[in-house]
Amino acid sequence: MTMAQIKYFVTVAKCLSFTKAAEQLFVSQPALSRHIRNMEEELNIQLFVRTNNGIRLTPAGSSLYIGMNDMYNNYIEMINKANKI
Repeated sequence: MTMAQIKYFVTVAKCLSFTKAAEQLFVSQPALSRHIRNMEEELNIQLFVRTNNGIRLTPAGSSLYIGMNDMYNNYIEMINKANKI
C-alpha cells in the first residue's frame, strides 16, 4: 500500500463520494475508484458499500479510516517539520 492510496482512501472516506474526492485530489473518478479497488484487493477487505444512493464505509472500512486518518495526518506533520529544518 502506498501513501497515495492512503491519502485517496482517507479523502473518499471523508467525502463519502468518489466524485467529490476525485475533484479534491485532482484525479479522475475512474482512476480513484481503481486505486480504492486495488487497495481493497490488496488488503482483502471491502472498505466501502457502493449503492445507487452513494457509498458508505463498511465496519472494517470505518476501523481502518480511524487509524489511516491519524497516520496520514502524522505523515503530513513530519514532512512539514522536516521542510522547516
